[in-house]
Amino acid sequence: MSNQVSRSQETPYLKELDHVDFQPIFILGVHRSGTSILYKMLTATGCFNPVTAYHLINYHELLSNYHEQREHQAKQQLTESFLKNGLMDRGIDRLKITADFAEEYGFLLSTQTLQMRITKKNLTLFTELCQKIKFIAGNDKPILLKNPYDFPNFLYLKEVFPNARFVFIHRHPLKTISSTLNAIRMILKEKNPYTSRLSRVYDTCYSNPLLLQPLRFVFHVLPECCVFVLTRITKKAVEYYLKNIEKLPKKDYISITYEEFCLHPQETLQNIMERLSLTMTQKIDAVSLISSRNIEVDSSVQKLRKSIYRSMKAYLELFHYTIDR
Repeated sequence: MSNQVSRSQETPYLKELDHVDFQPIFILGVHRSGTSILYKMLTATGCFNPVTAYHLINYHELLSNYHEQREHQAKQQLTESFLKNGLMDRGIDRLKITADFAEEYGFLLSTQTLQMRITKKNLTLFTELCQKIKFIAGNDKPILLKNPYDFPNFLYLKEVFPNARFVFIHRHPLKTISSTLNAIRMILKEKNPYTSRLSRVYDTCYSNPLLLQPLRFVFHVLPECCVFVLTRITKKAVEYYLKNIEKLPKKDYISITYEEFCLHPQETLQNIMERLSLTMTQKIDAVSLISSRNIEVDSSVQKLRKSIYRSMKAYLELFHYTIDR
């Protein structure tokens, strides 16, 4: 079904969103820092309305599906389409995907502006997404959101959503850079049907050999160049955090590390919920939901580890990270 047709089906219902307000809680960190597993675990508490794959892929029919009682059927069809393509997980990790998989809202933003972070140009779209989710859910739970692209953008988020709260997660840069490098290589090696459903940019890339082949070449043959670029991006993001974190009211955020999260998942989860003044509606065994991935740092990242450490020394020291781990 085309977006144009679906959008017209939504028109009669859009006025219902005019007076829907919401509280956003953002999970933020650099790519591959553990945002996905944290998102999954917080969602499992039953205290939030998360953004799911269904919300993003079927965005232009969410209200019509709800009112016409097609929501369950649409979700079932989406999950079955994943299985039909042999998709048991995202391909870049072991997280199982279904229509209800908690996903990054940035994929929806990129359909309008190509940028995956919240800007003035896509703010209305993002707001509408949150309003739709809350309206369909029919409860007053906060909207739980995850998007690494907005990690170096949290002051703007606080400006446009004064009631926003944040959960920051940090991980050793050697691990995040190496994991990002491997994830990009994986989705460039062969087309990932799940990512293709979410990202128009990714899908277009695979239809353009003049773009795809050079990218494959660079990431496999010139990995040090890629590590340099990823390091620059990471450095810029963490410097933004260091410079601006104190501008957020302390009551509005909590900051954790992936390493501590893996060592003490239950305690960390409980601490987050207490800081957010929420009580879990479903008891969960946090230990069973998390397994620390012992990522082997790519050799190209190892070669540049001293340079990486120097470029982010203040950040690494803040979280007690050494040059090796």
